[in-house]
Amino acid sequence: MIAALNIWHLAWLGWGLANAALLAGIGTALTHDERTLHPVPELPAAAPVESVAYPDFRLPAREKTFTATLKRPLFVPSRAEAPAVPPPPPPPPPSMKKGQFQLLGTLITDEGKIAVVREIASGKERQVYEGYTINGLQLELVEPTRIVFTQYDDREELQLKTLRSPKPAVAPAGAQAGTPAPAVSAAPAPPAGWVRRPGVVAPPVQKPIQQPIEPPAPPQTIEDRKRNPLFKDFYK
Repeated sequence: MIAALNIWHLAWLGWGLANAALLAGIGTALTHDERTLHPVPELPAAAPVESVAYPDFRLPAREKTFTATLKRPLFVPSRAEAPAVPPPPPPPPPSMKKGQFQLLGTLITDEGKIAVVREIASGKERQVYEGYTINGLQLELVEPTRIVFTQYDDREELQLKTLRSPKPAVAPAGAQAGTPAPAVSAAPAPPAGWVRRPGVVAPPVQKPIQQPIEPPAPPQTIEDRKRNPLFKDFYK
């Protein structure tokens, strides 16, 4: 019994010594300097490197001018000198845009001259004083029946479209003004197949009497123009 216990103690003692030796070897390996086992060789100092900058590359000077080669190119079949490129044409000058307005009327007073026009594109009525500009067009002249627009070196004339009243009939000499001339009826021609007999008178033919023609209305006065809605903006 005692011998078995001693063997068991010896086994434990041997196992403990082995572990202690293993731990001591591991600690020695961890704490040991590896540089003592593998020394690093010393390298010689590097020699200084000198950098050399080369000069810029340039073509050597030509010995000949080769004028014939320039005048007669090798890559042109005709071997003729290329013609000079013509200069680009100048831009076209700005032109006047005509047909923008229609003349409706004019107003000439002591204060100034005004033209009433209608813009064809929008249909709006515009009032322009003489010398002023509208849509880039300058109103240069205003007359009772026409106006003149100018732009750049061009001009456009607009005429006022009016309906003329019929001319009054000319009264005979000695008749008073406004008195209609007497109607003169000629003898009617007899119908075809009618034979004139003595004592038989053809029935008279009634001809309408010409009515007097009223003279044209006198021009409007300033008061009439003020009441006209077309010119109400001019007399505010």
